[in-house]
Amino acid sequence: MADTLFLELVSPEKMFVSLDISSIEAMGQGGAFGIYPGHSPFCTELVPCRLVYKVGQETFTYAVSGGFFEVVDDKVNVLATRVIASTDVNKELLKQEQDKVMSELSATTDEKRYKELEKQLSFINIALNI
Repeated sequence: MADTLFLELVSPEKMFVSLDISSIEAMGQGGAFGIYPGHSPFCTELVPCRLVYKVGQETFTYAVSGGFFEVVDDKVNVLATRVIASTDVNKELLKQEQDKVMSELSATTDEKRYKELEKQLSFINIALNI
């Protein structure tokens, strides 16, 4: 059994992470989960969440808007719609985006659009607090 996992965290804009890690935690449709070396194959749809991985004792945190999470043979693939590293959070821009989304949320009558906006707002709130 390996003592590390290989993580690739990718969004449409770029590859965020490609390295060996000790563990990873995120949240899928069924709730929160943690993955360690030797984990059985696993796949889930991600919900907006805080994605946290460790390299040894060092912890790294990202806000993820949603996407897919897969584990096979100690390789973790995270395909995310939108990603913000805790080191890259721009609170001013996120607060502007939050105001815009909240305004649109209060004005929309379309149920599908309402759910999309709720998901965006959840992601923004997570990013503001990582």
